Amino acid sequence: MTSKPKSGVFYGWIIAAASSVILLLVWGFQYSYGIFFTELCDDLNWSRTMVSGAYSLFIGWHGINYLFAGKLNDKYGPRLTVAICIIALGAGYALMSTVDETWQLYVFYGIIIGTGSGFAFVPLTSTVSRWFIEKRGAAMGIAVAGSGIGVLALTPFSQFLISKFDWRTSYLIIAGLLFAIGLPISRLMRRDPSEKGLLPYGMREIGKEVNHNNPSSVTVDFTFKQATRTRAFWLLCVIFALLGFTLQMVMVHLKAYATDVGITPMVAATVIGIIGGINTLGRLTMGGISDRIGRKASFFIACILMAVMMLWLLNAREPWQFYLFSVIFGFGYGTYIPLFPAIAADWFGTKFHGTIFGTITLAACVGGAIGPVLAGYVFDTTRSYDTAIIMGAVTCFIAAASSFALKKPYLKEQD
Repeated sequence: MTSKPKSGVFYGWIIAAASSVILLLVWGFQYSYGIFFTELCDDLNWSRTMVSGAYSLFIGWHGINYLFAGKLNDKYGPRLTVAICIIALGAGYALMSTVDETWQLYVFYGIIIGTGSGFAFVPLTSTVSRWFIEKRGAAMGIAVAGSGIGVLALTPFSQFLISKFDWRTSYLIIAGLLFAIGLPISRLMRRDPSEKGLLPYGMREIGKEVNHNNPSSVTVDFTFKQATRTRAFWLLCVIFALLGFTLQMVMVHLKAYATDVGITPMVAATVIGIIGGINTLGRLTMGGISDRIGRKASFFIACILMAVMMLWLLNAREPWQFYLFSVIFGFGYGTYIPLFPAIAADWFGTKFHGTIFGTITLAACVGGAIGPVLAGYVFDTTRSYDTAIIMGAVTCFIAAASSFALKKPYLKEQD
């Protein structure tokens, strides 16, 4: 076997591109929840805490599913896990068009859509990691860039659908798009290069890895149990949880916050979309740059950018101030997303990557579940988001400080 095909493009790049399309659909429509948020509150006369709670359940439940998805992907591969993802998402969004009771919102969005979303990110990024040794950061940047493009395109698109039709019809259209595009794309996935008679990109022959761009990569695989015995594993969990707290708070409540201070709904939706577009730039550029400057420095850059812009948001009242927020915050957000799967592969290997990274991502979901519902509660009790925004800034500063403690683990720590 070889890491190069006899002719044409190395199939790993097709894997990265297909992953990008799936994440475009999954994350683009996920972050459209903030667009539907005010519609649900107003049309059904529900509090922001109540509607935020469904999204928090979604985040928590889809994080739990990361564990199952990672293990299932390790065993059966991404064609199965991604098919589960698309079918559950399509069914869930179709059911959202019928919501009239709070229990339906929590079951349809929190559980069914949460299940579908939980079978996307970990299987896809884990699969991309298996296909690359060299240029792993760049390949991961391409894969996760899809989610940013999805936010850029699909949040304004969702606002357009709502204004053109209504929120119920919009959810039916979303379901149809997922089935029509997602299922065919999922069939391109392959678990690892051996299914195509290839070696991972950068491996010249079995057992010999060439890592010119990332000399810190491991050449052995940690088991899940061994990984959990390292400080690095738990520190990654803490950092991901802190960043998830702030990110999910922003993506759910930014439109509501902006319209509360006089920004029009379409401008607010566009601001959220720009976060997605700019974070795509962050993913594409910092994924490759992190191969050279190191993951720790890249983490610090991401955290500081997000923290500073949360403080900026406190006084944002004009459209240009929200646009500036979306550009810088979005770049910071895009910077850190490809780092976690890449550093998990660098430090813990790829044999159990789905399980290890799935657990790290669950930590992000714990933080992400707390952020939106806490912000909703803060608003309902104080009629202001200021306290919640300050909390978001503080968590990002703590994450930045924590990044200095990151250190590559070694198996000898387990002896």
